[in-house]
Amino acid sequence: MTSVGGPSQSHYQVLHHCLATASRYAPTALHPVPAMQGLREILPAMPSPGAMAETDDGPPATAQSALELISIATGLIVLWEESSPANPLGWETVAGVSRVLADLTDELGLIVRLDKADLVRGLYVIIDPQVTGGRTPLEIGQAAIRGGARMLQLRDKLRDKGESLPLARGLQKLCAEAGASLILNDHADVAAIVGSAGLHVGQTDLPVDQARLVLKPHQILGRSNHELEELEESERMGADHVAFGAIYHTDTKGVGRPPQGVDRLRRARETAKTPLVAIGGITAENAAPVIEAGADAICVTAAVGSATEPEAAAARLVKVIEEAGGRV
Repeated sequence: MTSVGGPSQSHYQVLHHCLATASRYAPTALHPVPAMQGLREILPAMPSPGAMAETDDGPPATAQSALELISIATGLIVLWEESSPANPLGWETVAGVSRVLADLTDELGLIVRLDKADLVRGLYVIIDPQVTGGRTPLEIGQAAIRGGARMLQLRDKLRDKGESLPLARGLQKLCAEAGASLILNDHADVAAIVGSAGLHVGQTDLPVDQARLVLKPHQILGRSNHELEELEESERMGADHVAFGAIYHTDTKGVGRPPQGVDRLRRARETAKTPLVAIGGITAENAAPVIEAGADAICVTAAVGSATEPEAAAARLVKVIEEAGGRV
């Protein structure tokens, strides 16, 4: 087996090390990674990287760790292809490695997102700059987090993305420091830029598969639904969690259809295989039946954003969720 030399040797050493380490990841029976076998088969055919100081930390313990190695390797291959006039691997080998890495990215990304299903729970507050009761959106976000919200969603329908980007960054920093999750509404590019937990799309927004092209592999994606058939469709598309509503009458967002009600929510819970978010007209006074019907999270806008004391309103909702048997 020949060694790779030349100016790209150091890149190749790192590339080979990442691939060799990632190949030692041990998938579980519940979450297999078929492409891992392809990586293990292609590695022996790759040239020796030459001498390199090795630090063996053992095989990746999690899918996230393996995915990070695959991401580094993918970036190095792109850099190597763009900057090196010669390709010591041969273009056929590079194409084969790239295909395996693409498959691994998809498979490991799915496992990471499945592991994050527990993030979708408790109180989920939409931060809408038009629903703040005269305060700034960041102030509403801070109050919601202090009150116990586990998830925030930035829904800015009126401003251009460049104008709302600083707010997205501020909310992401707030969530990261508090151990909460930020979801961006509609804008996959902004979600990728700020590194949010994920994205939420509606029925007429970006299709799930197209949004995935923009998002990072580990970012979760939720989709709105108004019919039971739409729930099933969203999950077939690959949505990581689904929203269902409006449960009660709401003035925050015109839906043009009658409320779903708690009975329909129960049917939605029986239909959905992924975490279920209930949305629409939910308040502290009517949230308990929603949780009891099986919602993993309740999503509110005005119940916190328009409240006289947003932090207290959020805390009250969290208490209702917990007393109804929900996870907070």
